[in-house]
Amino acid sequence: MRIGRLVVRALTITAALGGIFLFGFLVYVSGPAQVVRQMASVGVAGALAVLGSVILSMAFWSLSWFALLYGAGLTTSWPSLFAPLLAGYAVTYITPSAYLGGEPVRAYWVARLRRVPMAQVMGTVVVERILAGVAVLLFVCLGGFVALTQPGVSRGDRYAVALGLAVMAAFLGLGVAAVIRQAHWLSAFLRWLGRGIRFRGWLARAAARVAETETEVHRAFSQYLPMTALSFLLQLLGVFVSYMRPQLFFFFTGRDLFTFAQLSLYFTLSTFINAFLWVSPGGFGLTDGGRVGVFTLLGISPSGAMAFNLVFRFAEMLVAGVGLFLLVRQGLLRFRRGKVEVRVEEHPPRG
Repeated sequence: MRIGRLVVRALTITAALGGIFLFGFLVYVSGPAQVVRQMASVGVAGALAVLGSVILSMAFWSLSWFALLYGAGLTTSWPSLFAPLLAGYAVTYITPSAYLGGEPVRAYWVARLRRVPMAQVMGTVVVERILAGVAVLLFVCLGGFVALTQPGVSRGDRYAVALGLAVMAAFLGLGVAAVIRQAHWLSAFLRWLGRGIRFRGWLARAAARVAETETEVHRAFSQYLPMTALSFLLQLLGVFVSYMRPQLFFFFTGRDLFTFAQLSLYFTLSTFINAFLWVSPGGFGLTDGGRVGVFTLLGISPSGAMAFNLVFRFAEMLVAGVGLFLLVRQGLLRFRRGKVEVRVEEHPPRG
């Protein structure tokens, strides 16, 4: 066990250092002077617009979750959700996954705030993630169709897009099927797994909690469906803000506006890049290089692409930094024996 932890720690440090080195190398080969010039051309108004777009995405995200919590009877004030969302965002940002990672943190925070079982709150989080996935998939399908028909896209890229679309659709399809059939697949699997291995007691308890979460997920699509529909609409608006990022940034540089096909192609390919290349904290290096490649297809110079990366990176890291501060302030982030730990208890304190 100790050797396994050491290996994981070594791989994490290697990925982090490698990502930072690759990011610096991309800036170097793109021409530092040209990158700085491109960033300066955005101006203060453009930088504030970029930061505002990141915050606006968070606002739609928080409203989407608020609608689900309201439908589940876990009413809380909308502003009070920003702190747990920022904390969860920070954890997701620094883990090797662009879309998952910080969900237990924000569920625990709200469960502790409302003094309710964490499984009930986690159910709304799972539904929110499913709706977010469907919203992203709709935009990706638009861009995927464009990517498959554009003459500048190689055959290999077309196959990759088609395969990525199929994988995403398959996973989301399984999730939707489980909800419609009220199937408790995950809890049943945990119970089955617990019959023949050593940690059967722990797995039995985990299966019971997962079953509660699955029940809450089904309630979202049956008992408070109107709020779930509202949540999905808000997810679409949040995804649209992300979809418009290139348009927003390069508008302030004086470049001609992107076409619908170009925006769709960028969004689709960058979604796949984040899904498969976010292997270092913050996705540094590989995802930035991938976006440079996508922008090259759209006629953007490497220096312009890296300027885009740097400005949005700064805005995202600023938001993630606030989230990390809130984690430390709440005592959920601890530095212990040279390790960074996020503490989420099984049963939130109720008083």
